[in-house]
Amino acid sequence: MIRLLAGILALLLVACDYVETTREVGHKGKARVNPYLAAERMLEELGYENLDKPGWPDLEDAELGLVVVPASVLSAEGYVRALEEWVEWGGHAVILLEHGEAYLNDWGDVSWRDLWVEAEQSEALDDWFERVGLSIESETDPSGAAKTAEAVQVDGYGYEVWIEGKSGLSQGGKPVGPIYSEEFGDGRLTVMTDARPFRNRYIGDYDHAELLYDLAELAPYGYGFCFVRNASLSFWKLLWDRGWPAVSALLLLVGFWLWKNLPRFGPLDSLESGGTLRAYDHHLEALGDFHWRLDRGQGLLRPLRESLLERGHRLALASGQREADVFQLMADRAGISRERAERAMTFERARDTGSFTRLVADLQALHLSIP
Repeated sequence: MIRLLAGILALLLVACDYVETTREVGHKGKARVNPYLAAERMLEELGYENLDKPGWPDLEDAELGLVVVPASVLSAEGYVRALEEWVEWGGHAVILLEHGEAYLNDWGDVSWRDLWVEAEQSEALDDWFERVGLSIESETDPSGAAKTAEAVQVDGYGYEVWIEGKSGLSQGGKPVGPIYSEEFGDGRLTVMTDARPFRNRYIGDYDHAELLYDLAELAPYGYGFCFVRNASLSFWKLLWDRGWPAVSALLLLVGFWLWKNLPRFGPLDSLESGGTLRAYDHHLEALGDFHWRLDRGQGLLRPLRESLLERGHRLALASGQREADVFQLMADRAGISRERAERAMTFERARDTGSFTRLVADLQALHLSIP
């Protein structure tokens, strides 16, 4: 049975045929991640310095002369304001309205994400365009014919450029074509409706490379350039850059409030008036209570006992009774029994205040009787 099935399968496979197809999927490696890699390397070969860094470029760099940035990156007012000030001071900004994002695939179909990005444009950027008299209008081709390369004018020079953007530019109600490039302050502002002419797949077509080189040459200052593919705006960095005086004052206020309201290591001492004076016996009572709680007064008795013992030995030597019992000799001088004298001199810790008082009384008698 198995052999029969194998024979039938072999006959079926003999009748099969296959077709080889080739599908272009695009670049690999760095060119797949960076759609402007070919443009960057071309400018580097022509003597320009690539100042491309992750995120938003350092516009204060004196070498930076050309910034190519998609309009979708200029979604924050801070970016638009910083770029506008940089252009006024002599920079050249090239703003790409459509298809400028790095993640877009030049070999794929247009997706809903592409349309969503192209439709999004910040109000700050619209305000900037309004100040220069530039407006963006949607263009439609009712004939449905395929687009061809267009002849565009930039600074008096003509270029043949393939533009697939869905928008058109006009100034003062007059169409200016897919590319606008005029001086702005000491610098230059260039707006392109489509970024494809500068991307890896299209940079070698028509006059795209020549157009990019001439735009770099139009930068008034600096030989550095930067293609901005993405940027992340830090709220805290923007807040510190724009409002550091207010932030510093707020931090000082918060620090003072914490110092005032945080709990301390211990409770505050109650305020006592300076008019309350304690008598001498109050101080003695407080001092005695401290020593009693510390070691039942042993710290006070020890120096007195050592002094009495030394004086007792001197008394025995002076009276010629070197071998006599010193406690007996001291007791005879004080008029107390030997047991009381020995107890006063050797008892370590009194049981209570009464016995402690008797010990001190006997030590006082010994102290007064021995010279």
